[in-house]
Amino acid sequence: MSELTLNYTGIGSLPFKDTNAPKEALDFIFNEFKSMPFWPQLPHFAREEDMVFQYTQNLAGLSFDGDKYFLNPESEEFFVALEELFFDYENVVGSSDLLECEQTLDKYAILPPNSNTLAPFLNELKNKNPDFVKGSITGPFTFSTSVTDNEGKCAYYNEVLRDVCIKTLSLKALWQVKEFKKAAPNARAVIFMDEPSISQVGSCAFLSVESSDVVNMLKVIADDLKKFGALCGVHCCGKTDWEIALSSGVDIVNFDAYFFSQSVANFASAAKKFIENGGIFAFGIVPTVSDEIKNLDIDTLEEKFNSALKCFTSKGIDKKILLEHLFLTPSCGCGSLDNDCALKALKLTKELSNRLKERHGALL
Repeated sequence: MSELTLNYTGIGSLPFKDTNAPKEALDFIFNEFKSMPFWPQLPHFAREEDMVFQYTQNLAGLSFDGDKYFLNPESEEFFVALEELFFDYENVVGSSDLLECEQTLDKYAILPPNSNTLAPFLNELKNKNPDFVKGSITGPFTFSTSVTDNEGKCAYYNEVLRDVCIKTLSLKALWQVKEFKKAAPNARAVIFMDEPSISQVGSCAFLSVESSDVVNMLKVIADDLKKFGALCGVHCCGKTDWEIALSSGVDIVNFDAYFFSQSVANFASAAKKFIENGGIFAFGIVPTVSDEIKNLDIDTLEEKFNSALKCFTSKGIDKKILLEHLFLTPSCGCGSLDNDCALKALKLTKELSNRLKERHGALL
């Protein structure tokens, strides 16, 4: 088996919110997720860790009106920042090593108060030797449809602002890759693009959005990350047009396998091609819904996993090949759960991974 096969990691958000929350989160992660630790977000500890706002530092044209923030493409500062962004982006993606452009990349760092865990995460990482290190960004479609301009319109619908979002997010992802490599030279970086809003593509909310445009947005960032040796994933925990994720050039597609395996398996032809091209599924098999997780045990969870597998094998996808090309996560972030349920979801993810490795080791 490869080091990723039937491995496990977390999605990101955790519910901890007391004064010791960052240390509590990191102690748990480095104790339980030794092979693939993940950088956690704590939105209840600091509102700046909201999944969209967290990535707005040094975003060209960012303006504030009280608690509201928006992009103002009409400001004089915007054009100066825009030119700098485009120059920085070309400088970074045109380099052969991220350390060559470290000073440029550091302008796109994710710093307090927008993250209170990333710096100590990196510091602790120096003392570990994991196989992988997982980071994340908000996906470019979700980000650009959440951030608005000065007239209240989504940045997505302005080609310049859309490009600002894509390039800024790519630089923030590459900054993480650089920092992970410095802290843990032998670990491979894995960056997820969290894209809940792609589940709405084609709905009345986004009737004018072309799926091909969303694919291209994802592909830009995926290509940038892959150039520098990182694995890139898309995470969506709802139903969607899975052709978008499967054809975007990402290495990993992460979905809610507890509720929506059939939704993905219905795209059997694209799923099979994705795997044949080396793609990996991250089965979000552990639910992050309180009513489901409270009474869930490992035996029931294993049955659910086997049912999820059958959704794919019944469509002609080989079981052995599928098992070789998947690892496990919770279905989504655990930030909406209470502490006990969140920890249970993460522990079940680990427990199921260990059981499946024992169960299928001979086959693989």
